[in-house]
Formats: sequence, C-alpha cells, structure tokens
Amino acid sequence: MSASAKERESGRKNKLFSVEITGINPDGNGVGRLEDGMVVFVPLTAPGDRVQVRIIKETKTYAIGRPEELLRPSQVRKDPGCPVYQRCGGCVFRHLRREAEHDIQRELVVNAFQRIGHLDVPVEPTVSVNEERYRNKVVYPLCEPEPGRAAFGYYARHSHAVVEHTDCPLQDGIFARIAMFHVKQIVEQHVPVWNEKRGTGVLRHLMMRKNRAGEVSVCMVAAKPFPQAEFMAQALLRAFPEVIGVSLNLNPEAGNTILGRETRCLVGEPTLRDHLCGKRFSLSPTAFYQVNAACAEELYRKAAELAAVPENGVLLDLYCGAGTVGLTMVNDEQKLFGVEVVPEAVENARKNASDNGRTAENTQFVCGDASLGVQRCTEVFGKPDVIVVDPPRKGLSPEVISTLLTAAPERIVYISCNPATLAANCASLCDPQNDVCYHVVTAIPFDMFPSTGHVETVALLERMELCDK
Repeated sequence: MSASAKERESGRKNKLFSVEITGINPDGNGVGRLEDGMVVFVPLTAPGDRVQVRIIKETKTYAIGRPEELLRPSQVRKDPGCPVYQRCGGCVFRHLRREAEHDIQRELVVNAFQRIGHLDVPVEPTVSVNEERYRNKVVYPLCEPEPGRAAFGYYARHSHAVVEHTDCPLQDGIFARIAMFHVKQIVEQHVPVWNEKRGTGVLRHLMMRKNRAGEVSVCMVAAKPFPQAEFMAQALLRAFPEVIGVSLNLNPEAGNTILGRETRCLVGEPTLRDHLCGKRFSLSPTAFYQVNAACAEELYRKAAELAAVPENGVLLDLYCGAGTVGLTMVNDEQKLFGVEVVPEAVENARKNASDNGRTAENTQFVCGDASLGVQRCTEVFGKPDVIVVDPPRKGLSPEVISTLLTAAPERIVYISCNPATLAANCASLCDPQNDVCYHVVTAIPFDMFPSTGHVETVALLERMELCDK
C-alpha cells in the first residue's frame, strides 16, 4: 500500500470533531457521523449529546472516538451514581434515564427482526419491574493487583483487567461484604490467585447466589484442589449467618470459561431453595436461574399466557435448566417434558418437580441435547402441543430448528437473551419454503438486566396451516 493511501485511511486519526450522537448500540457506544459522513462510535455518550470527539481508531467503514468534552448534554442523560462506571464493563446504559433505556431496548428488538430476520413483527413496549439491587447472583473475577494483595471486581470494558469496587448498585450489598472477607482470607491463607496470562495460580472466581429469604450460597472456582479450601469455607459459614453452604468448582482449563465440570459441596447445604411464581425450586451452584427474580416472574407469567397449553396437553421445555420455566407454565392435568444438557440441572429439575407435587405420570426431565427432545417427549407423553425454548445467546442450532419444524407444534414460545439470534431463528422458522412454517404473532421485551446492554424477549410463534410455496 502506498504512503498516500495509508494517509487517506488514517487522515482522521487523532483529530478532534464535533459530533451529534443520534443513536446507541448494545455495547453502550453512542453512534454519530463525522462531517464527511463516516460513522463514529463513541463510548459513554447518549442520544442527543453534542460531543467533542478525538478519533482513536479508523477503519474503511467506521471510526471509534474518545469523548473529550461534552458540549451539550442530552435530555436523556442522568448521573450514573457509581464511582467506577466509566471503567467498569458491568453496565453500559447507567447514564441513561429509564424511559430512554426502555425505548432503546425495544428498538434493539425491532431492528433485529427487521434487519436480520427481515420480519415485520409487532413489538410491545419494554416491561420493567425494578432498577437497583435486583441481581440475585454475582460472579466476581479475582486478581492480584500488587504482590501480597488480592482483589475482586468486574472486568473493564472490552478487557480482562479487573476493576476493583466495594459495592455495586445492581446487587445486594451482602455479596461485596462476603467477597471482601474472601480476598482477605486468600492473603492470610497464602492461596495464589489465578493469573490468566501466565496460566498459573489457584483461585479464579467467586460466585454467589441469594434467595428471597436472604440466604446465600457461595461457590469458589479454582484451577485445582487446594488444602485451605475447607478451612476457608468454614470461616465463611461462621462469619456470615446468611451463608448456608459453600461449594468448590474446579476449572483447570485455560481460557475465559468460568466454570468447570466438577462441583462439590465443602460445607453446609449443597443447594439453595427459592420460590418463583408460587413454585418452590432447589438450585445447585451451576444451575441456570434468572438473576432478576421479580422480572422473571413477570416474564414467565407472560410466557405461560402466550403458550396457552391446552387442557390435558403436552408442553416440551427445551433448555429447561432447573425446570423453572416449564414448571411455572403447567397445571396438574397438563404434561411436562424437559430436556437439558447439564446433569446437575436435570437433577435439580427432577427434585423441583417432586417438591411441587408432580410425578413421573405428568412430568419428566432428561439429560440430553435439545435436538433429541421431540423424539424423547413423543415416546413418553406423545407429540407436544406447545414447545418453549430458552436457549443460550448463540440461539437454536440448525438441528433444533429442523426438529421444531418436524414436530410442528401449534405454538412455539421463544425466550431469548439475544435479539440477533432470536430474529435469525424466527426467520428460519417462518420461511415459507418449509413444509411447515410459522409467523411471529408478538414479541415482548423485558428489562431483565437494568442498566446493561442486554434485553430479554419473549416471542410467540404460531403455526400457519397453509404456506405459499
């Protein structure tokens, strides 16, 4: 490449521009345009801001800017109310007023359906329940900021550098107090903290979950067993009456995966009990459970309403986790079949079914891939009338989509934590070239994770009797 070409590509870098911010993306970066039309992404800005921006990176299609001065603040701005907000990657919308955040979340869902799914879907206003102290679970990465000191926090934006903090306004204060005690123990007991770059050390994360009764389960995540583990667990139990059990999860693998496959209880109770939508649930440390219980109740009630499982009908719950979704959607006359790939979660789901008065006659949970769910359900209870899916962020695999189309239930209720994969999967299910196809009746965004760039969505798909070929 010639010198003149390089100069043209980097001509904007390090220069200052006055930019009007007209939008914001899920990463919390404001979106605007430079004078020549080039799109620029600027962190920590809000729609309606006028900002002086220094360009720090440039590509052929967009630039990234650093805000140097807020020339005119937007009316949707508010005080973040957190001393580490600008560095921490935990929340990206905390500088926005709630109404603006809800509008943005809805637009994220609308745009995903239009641009990715090429679908015109009625998207309802965002449902919101709470704003602060809503998280019932935290996972703190641990670090050694200097020799002889351990610390906890959250990762910085687009980094694995840990930003220390003493409290987070999104979570219960008990979590930070337990974590401060834990890092003090780490130093006193001379347990090395995991160093991700070198792949050395022992303790990697501290994970905690709290139920509505105020009880807390703690799980230490370590690269390998260490002799001080039981002593430290006993100390936690003595120091905090709220802690009912401490477990150890072993993750010896390199990389940024948090949990390993082996978990054992060191002291106290191995599970945490909670209630949701009038049902009782037991949760192992690794079982999936919504982090915002109050909002999850509203979401599950809406999912049950949309599912409209017929009397004496069969509900198939794919990616069922600990059974929370399916168990809140059926009555005693309806049958429930759940499929989950995590063995501990399946054991939790079976116990949860029993604790809520269900038997093998109307409820079964099995461990396996979601793509096998329809076949297993049909063998036990018959063809499912309704299927509910709650997949991870990557969405449904082609195999699962094919399985859904083969099963052809009357309705599919899709619970999604990622609008992009939701839209893409719905497009596949709504393809008129399929032998059986669906249409998306409605989608409802839920503000399950206030102040963050995430939005949870419940969508209802109904089978079309006739598809144009």
